[in-house]
Amino acid sequence: MKRLLALTVAIFLTCGALSVSARELFDDVSDSDWAAQYIYNLTDRGIIGGYGDGTFRQFDNVQRCEYAKMLVNIAKIPIVASAVSPYTDVPASEWFFRYINSVSPYMTGFQDSDGTLFFAPEEAATREAVAVAMVKAKGLDTVQYDDPDGYLAERFSDWEDISAFNRAYICAAVDNGIFTGDENGTFRPGAPIIRAEIVAVLYKAFPDENNVQPNVR
Repeated sequence: MKRLLALTVAIFLTCGALSVSARELFDDVSDSDWAAQYIYNLTDRGIIGGYGDGTFRQFDNVQRCEYAKMLVNIAKIPIVASAVSPYTDVPASEWFFRYINSVSPYMTGFQDSDGTLFFAPEEAATREAVAVAMVKAKGLDTVQYDDPDGYLAERFSDWEDISAFNRAYICAAVDNGIFTGDENGTFRPGAPIIRAEIVAVLYKAFPDENNVQPNVR
């Protein structure tokens, strides 16, 4: 019985130590920050990390290449074995090469007037692009939204700013609790998504049942 008690205490102390260490990872993250629990959860799961100076930088914009890697990791998207990319600005020598190639079915690039495809890997990921890729990666149903304009118009004053061909995806993202608007009743589809927001979105789309559930904002 004593040995069992000692083992139980040891496990408790070990788990407690791990919990504390996770919260001491970043100098600029406090337990009182609204995104803190999401940050701790996704850090523990290896989905997102901080920087070499010990910071997380919650309010920095998320680059498109960074989101590509996060989506591959959390959605367990198979890595595409390819020596070339369809995008002219994604060379094989870059760290993000394989991640961008792997998310191409979910996260689209852009096209120049001459037909050249590019991904703009280091540009900020927008809320609309993140939501669309998330819905596609999860395989959520979008066919059911036969009136996406009406659905979005009831919820967001800026719904017309959402690309018409993406509106059903935004409906699915909102309907499934992955995305919400802001306190002003806007969705801000073209706004960059920041790191504090991305951890919340990723967690809501792919919660980890083995970890303590964070306080939902």
